[in-house]
Amino acid sequence: MKIGTPTPPATGGAEILRPSSTSGTKLPNAPTGEAAGAGDDTVAVSRLANLLAQGESAMESTPEIDSARVQELSQAIRDGRFRVDPERIADGLLAEMRGLLAREG
Repeated sequence: MKIGTPTPPATGGAEILRPSSTSGTKLPNAPTGEAAGAGDDTVAVSRLANLLAQGESAMESTPEIDSARVQELSQAIRDGRFRVDPERIADGLLAEMRGLLAREG
């Protein structure tokens, strides 16, 4: 079952982020003193990391179930308008299996 179109990986430069406040918290095994850059609290985040964060936010705001579509299908079943198309189901299953086999090989 295909859920969505995969997004090609992003490549490119990194973005420099600075903390909004200094909390004094140190990471375990982090260098200190001159080795740490003497107070340089910056982190490089790639565009891919930014895209992943955006995708996560979008997923959190997207409902898992389309209630309107469920109601529409339920009504179609009750009214006798819903038809199962076995050829379409078979075609979809075969296409999914071909895709899985192509990724493995």
